[in-house]
Amino acid sequence: MPINVDTVYQTVQALANKEQRGYLTPQEFNLFAIQAQRDIFEQYFYDLNAFRQARPEQHTVADSVQTIMDKLRNTTGTNVTNTANVGNLGTTLPATGRTGRIFVTIGGIRKTLRLINEDEIHRIRGSRWHTEGFDEAVYFEDGIGRIQVWSGAGQVTSGVTCENITGAPGLVYWGYTIVNEKPVYDPSTSRNFGLDSSEQADVVAKVLKLASVSIEDRELYQAAAGEESQNIQQENK
Repeated sequence: MPINVDTVYQTVQALANKEQRGYLTPQEFNLFAIQAQRDIFEQYFYDLNAFRQARPEQHTVADSVQTIMDKLRNTTGTNVTNTANVGNLGTTLPATGRTGRIFVTIGGIRKTLRLINEDEIHRIRGSRWHTEGFDEAVYFEDGIGRIQVWSGAGQVTSGVTCENITGAPGLVYWGYTIVNEKPVYDPSTSRNFGLDSSEQADVVAKVLKLASVSIEDRELYQAAAGEESQNIQQENK
């Protein structure tokens, strides 16, 4: 379910107007809403890249990646598909879109690949002790749009699939009509946020941070930043 733009608008105005701190025009709100949605969406991919490099013993990683992928699937305008395209020497990733999780199926067992540095796989392969205890499946980047996949048994050239993410959420717009010289919400000309409903608190916090700069209110900025930090901590529990 998408985030209702009027709900965010009313929440932001109520918090910004607390103790007569200021007022956001609809035009300002729309600009800040678009930027907030873009920031949250782009953060998904920074986080995915960090999680891809995390070791499997960090047990929260799998849950965190799954959470991000679920949010991407629930983002309006974004598609997540599974793609497989394996060459003789390496795996060619989809030419368009962005890469989510990468998997390999070995002996009927599906594993999520971890991103490593090429030198690391050479060190592992050069040590019998490391090779025998190596039960992961990993990959490193082998040129633009290509990767090499390795397991303890050697290079893997089949059974590799990846999640391909295309599209992005569209523009956000709080539409309105003027009644008694005041803007009144008009759902027929509005566009809701495309993000998953779980991001509503983060959207409000980010819009408030941008608004605090506009109305030059340091206390509002600190309050919004604190709320954003708290939201992140709760998501990472």
